[in-house]
Formats: sequence, C-alpha cells, structure tokens
Amino acid sequence: MTGPRPSLKATEGRQVTPRLVAGRRPFRAWGMGVGGLGEGVIDVVCALILREGRVLVCQRAGGKHLAGLWEFPGGKVDEGEGREEALVREIREELGCEVLVGKGLEAVEHEYAEVAIRLWPFWCELGEGEPEALEHAAMRWVTPENLGGVELAPADVKVVNGIKI
Repeated sequence: MTGPRPSLKATEGRQVTPRLVAGRRPFRAWGMGVGGLGEGVIDVVCALILREGRVLVCQRAGGKHLAGLWEFPGGKVDEGEGREEALVREIREELGCEVLVGKGLEAVEHEYAEVAIRLWPFWCELGEGEPEALEHAAMRWVTPENLGGVELAPADVKVVNGIKI
C-alpha cells in the first residue's frame, strides 16, 4: 500500500513544520482535545521524528512500565523545565543524538492503571548524531501507513489517531 510521505522543513528560528513534498500531504494535528484528568497528571513529551518519509518508534525495554510496547521517544518533563527543553534532554539521554524541536501538537491524555499522563507530541528534525537505542529494546523507522501494524502504547495510539495523513 502506498500513501503520502510526510517531510520536515526547517524554517527560520529552527522551527520545524511539516510541508508538502511532491504533491503529498504532511501529517496534520486534528481534533485532539485535552480532557480533564485533573491533579496528579504527569506531563510527558514525545518526538515525531521523520526521515525519508518514515517516523521513528522505539520499543520499551523489559522491566519498565509497558515493556515491549512501542512508543515515540521522549519522557517526563521535570519540575521547572520547559516541554521543548525536556524533549531535547530526553532524546539526548534515550537516543544519544540531538533534535531540533518544531511545532507542538495538541496534548493527549491517558490514564493507565498506574499513572495518568498528558502527552505533548512535537514534530522534530534530527540534529547532530545518529539515533541509537540506549534505553530501549529496539527502534525502527516506520512509514505512516504502517504505524497501525506496530503495537504502540495506548497514549501513543491517541497521538497517531490525532494526526491526519
């Protein structure tokens, strides 16, 4: 099955946004509202990193919450830390590379049995370094149309359902 291949273009101020390539449509934010899980919700950020029409997903390591499931790389926002700053730090720690953080999408909320999270996805472009699975069991570049074939963590499924291809 063939489909659109999104691409990223760096613009002034290192802002990264999806753009049209060869008549194809980019991902677009769509209909994701933040509900009301209330107090105690943990803010988490994730990177939608595109390369050659594929998005990077990482498999959670054994012994961790949601082990074996796939996710967009990222992690918790520390107290006093901005979301973009947290994402750069998390990608550096998890993948050993740099990213240019671009446009943020609307947050999604999910309540797991153990914790409630508010997940803030951002379009990102790779900066220096090549991603390595430093804290994950594996990583893979997946075409947007094949994301449905990857067993994603429930909050990440909400992100995929909220981006229009």
